[in-house]
Amino acid sequence: MNIVSTTLSQSIESFKTFLLENDKSLNTIRSYTQDLNHFFKWIKKRYEPPHLISILTSTDLKDYERQLKSDSTIAPSTINRRLVALMKWSEFLVTSGSTNVNLSNNIKIKKVQKQNNIRWLTRKEVGKLLHMIELTKQQNYKKGMLHQAIVYLGVNLGLRVEEMCHTRISDIDFHRNIVNVNGKGDKHRIVPLTDNTKQVIVDWLKVRNQETEYLLVSSKSNYITTRAIQYILKKYSDLLRIEITPHSLRHTYCKQLAEHGVDIQSIAELAGHSSIDTTRIYVTPSIRELKDALKKTEF
Repeated sequence: MNIVSTTLSQSIESFKTFLLENDKSLNTIRSYTQDLNHFFKWIKKRYEPPHLISILTSTDLKDYERQLKSDSTIAPSTINRRLVALMKWSEFLVTSGSTNVNLSNNIKIKKVQKQNNIRWLTRKEVGKLLHMIELTKQQNYKKGMLHQAIVYLGVNLGLRVEEMCHTRISDIDFHRNIVNVNGKGDKHRIVPLTDNTKQVIVDWLKVRNQETEYLLVSSKSNYITTRAIQYILKKYSDLLRIEITPHSLRHTYCKQLAEHGVDIQSIAELAGHSSIDTTRIYVTPSIRELKDALKKTEF
């Protein structure tokens, strides 16, 4: 392979273009750029200009890794983020012809103990949300019933936002009290339909009006979009100053099951998790729970 003479500055611009062409988000591109600039600043102290890619060796990257890991003021997550940016950039240098060796081959990601930062709602917070929805029902009953149905599908059935949108009336068996869910990756699961949720769905169907196979509809369409559900919940988030998302409703469902003694395998099946490790977060204390515990025990 013919090596192209490229400077550090040129390489990062090319890398940003490459990321854009591969549909990476602006946040990802911004993060990679900041982390690479940190490395470039370090290299510029190590070598005189011109700062060409061709002067770099895997030893340089390994020395940079050692310095990051020896700095106790840098969080392990920040170290890993910087190293990942370096690894992605190194892979790009090979594919773009700037070097024929992956300079990051010897880099190792720092092992970090996983902390549970998952956000779910407390029963008190769910109560506040449902109270606010009751106020909406007083102003516009149909709209309020839609909002209540969305929340119940999340906190009482654990549906993902896409699953809410795609649920058909025919998926609900009101006699056997079950809901057939076609989940992520076309995986099918059955979720029990509890009394309160069943009643909310029945009440919603009485006012829904539109002729459509889908359970949830909007005022403008015979089906509701994920964006519409996110927008609805965002409005309640702003009103209550509580982070409420479709995913936090689903997390609440799983957490409530765990707190009431449901075993981890059953939670995984009810939630449609492909890995038991995903479910394990609900039986692991969250950061918020640890903080609350420390408030009660600190001297």
